[in-house]
Amino acid sequence: MTDLLKPYILRAITYGLTVALGLVFTWLSSLGYGSYDAATGLFDPHPVSLYVIVPALAGMIGAPALALIALIKGWGRK
Repeated sequence: MTDLLKPYILRAITYGLTVALGLVFTWLSSLGYGSYDAATGLFDPHPVSLYVIVPALAGMIGAPALALIALIKGWGRK
């Protein structure tokens, strides 16, 4: 655990996360989800309708969550 507290490891993690976020935002802007300014490091997402996003997220997150709860509770065939 003390190895994670060494400054050079924390610095490498910070630099790696910064590069990764820059790449992700550049990729998202190339897909047309927003605009990324590399000089300032700002990503400005385009407006999105919540009426489209919420049902999609409910389907992607809600169904697996309900299946996990059913597995933990032992619901289903016995």
